[in-house]
Amino acid sequence: MAITEFLLFVLTATLGGMFLCGANNLITIFVAPECFSLCSYLLSGYTKKDVRSNEATMKYLLMGGASSSILVHAFSWLYGLSGGEIELQEGLINTQMYDSPGISIVLIFITVGIGFKLSPAPSHQWTPDIYKGVRCYIVGSHPSKTTSVIGASVDKRITLR
Repeated sequence: MAITEFLLFVLTATLGGMFLCGANNLITIFVAPECFSLCSYLLSGYTKKDVRSNEATMKYLLMGGASSSILVHAFSWLYGLSGGEIELQEGLINTQMYDSPGISIVLIFITVGIGFKLSPAPSHQWTPDIYKGVRCYIVGSHPSKTTSVIGASVDKRITLR
């Protein structure tokens, strides 16, 4: 992979994070972090001939796939509970929805899905393996604080509307 591809993936991941900070509907809230995550998976596999890098990339891909599937499931429940509403400005989670037991399940799934992407417990056990197998300059281009800021932005968008 050439330096141009490396920079393309870093800039595309940054663009995904920027789109996520300005997201106003459920589709953008799902697609933007996936853009960020897919570029991160490709960056973690930057050194193809290193066995540790390949193992780290596979672990990262499986963790990301699990978290994405949990998020899709949560967003589909949220879409169904809201009566087909995807815009956050219309008050996706309104006061009538808080009485339904399904909203508790949705919030748990969203917390777990975003939690796997941000790597707190229980996924914190696999994160050091991923960072150990990836080169230092790649880990430096994808700091964990970026995902924390993105996660806080999504949380703000969903809950404070």
